[in-house]
Amino acid sequence: MDVATLQRRLAALGCYSGAIDGVYGPATRAGVLKALTDGPDYALTDQDIAEAAATLGVDPAKIWTVWDVEAAASPFIDGRPTILFEPHRFSRATGHRFDASHPRISSRAWNKKLYPVSQQGRWNQLLDAVALDVDAGFASASYGGFQILGENYAVCGAPSPWAFAWRQSQTEGDQLAAFILFVENRGLKGALQRGDWAAFARGYNGSAYRANRYDEKLAAAYAKRRAA
Repeated sequence: MDVATLQRRLAALGCYSGAIDGVYGPATRAGVLKALTDGPDYALTDQDIAEAAATLGVDPAKIWTVWDVEAAASPFIDGRPTILFEPHRFSRATGHRFDASHPRISSRAWNKKLYPVSQQGRWNQLLDAVALDVDAGFASASYGGFQILGENYAVCGAPSPWAFAWRQSQTEGDQLAAFILFVENRGLKGALQRGDWAAFARGYNGSAYRANRYDEKLAAAYAKRRAA
């Protein structure tokens, strides 16, 4: 997607009224932020999770577990989905061509120091990245309560990284729907059914999951949910 197409999408949503000129200026940047500041229209309920659990054939506590661990059960902050921008993913998606000019948002190597603490800082990274490459920018952030990376847009049923980001900004229910598709289409249903947290963590967060003890956090969160 180029900037002009993004502007048309924003205009259709009533979030941009400027010229369709393909220039990513302040008005386009503000339009992106406005379009993605929409939720949450409603919060997930136990019934929502129960229905999702039935679809996946798992204990509802397992879905709540991923929700608890991924975004500390904070799917939205200030009306926008909680995000984490990944500079190393953006670097890879853009052929490393912005590493030298924009080291804060494009890094060949994973670097924890590039993760701002605040959501405002992370959103600034995303908006700056979109200015350089629309698709790669939206694809390089994870969104919402389940923190699914935008590069997985297709397996989650979205036609583009932008569409995925926009859907994640709507409701917690939209985030849950994406999670179900992600688990099904990435072959993670069996691991979740078995409670094989290491296998699930590997498929969900990548081969470096052990460095962050992700599987251990999931196991501990599940035990806590089961004891509640």
